[in-house]
Amino acid sequence: MSWELVSFAILGVALVAGFAWYERSQPGSRMLALVATLAALAAIGRIAFAPIPNVKPTTDIVLIAGLVLGASPGFVVGAVAALASNLLFGQGPWTPWQMVAWGLCGVLGALLGRIAGRQVGRLPLALYCAAAGLAFGAIMDASIWVTYGGGQGLSQYLAIAVTSLPFNLAHAAGNFAFALAFGPALVRALARFRDRMDASWEAASPSAPGGLAGPAVLVLAATLCAGMLAAPLEARAAAV
Repeated sequence: MSWELVSFAILGVALVAGFAWYERSQPGSRMLALVATLAALAAIGRIAFAPIPNVKPTTDIVLIAGLVLGASPGFVVGAVAALASNLLFGQGPWTPWQMVAWGLCGVLGALLGRIAGRQVGRLPLALYCAAAGLAFGAIMDASIWVTYGGGQGLSQYLAIAVTSLPFNLAHAAGNFAFALAFGPALVRALARFRDRMDASWEAASPSAPGGLAGPAVLVLAATLCAGMLAAPLEARAAAV
């Protein structure tokens, strides 16, 4: 079995496990709506800044989602954002790599919340987002190494990493700037929304979807939101 098939099997298991992890938490309708909205926002952020290579707020949004909402929602926000935005950029063998890489950025955000608490300062948050951008780049370098290079040794991976270093540094710098600009504000907004969801409500019937309905609803909602918001951007670009 080739390196590529092995890697795709591992990625598939990781994605199924991530969505199953989120589904086992039995998210309510409010959490589903919030996760879908954040995934759409992350996808739109990637689309809006497409003219600037690798400078996008997507990683910051995903990481902050994990920081405030937890690891499994953060993972799903990242995975769905990658899948939804690639409906415009194009699907390919890179898609599952991007889904897992951005999903792990959400998990890294939850880890930061566990270690440092959710009241993270502006500068530490920006530095952490920059580091997450470098981690994302390392994973995508591995995707090129495995998919197109056949995993032919560490020297080839290092050659790919050196070639992509300017793009990865641009990603990290963009993450740092975006986190400085809106990171704390987004943390506070999501924290307020999370606190409202923590209130107890008497419901006539469970609001959490069963089976695989949750991930399907998230993908559909994020895709629709991304498409609706991307249309004005494309129209504006065509008019210029």
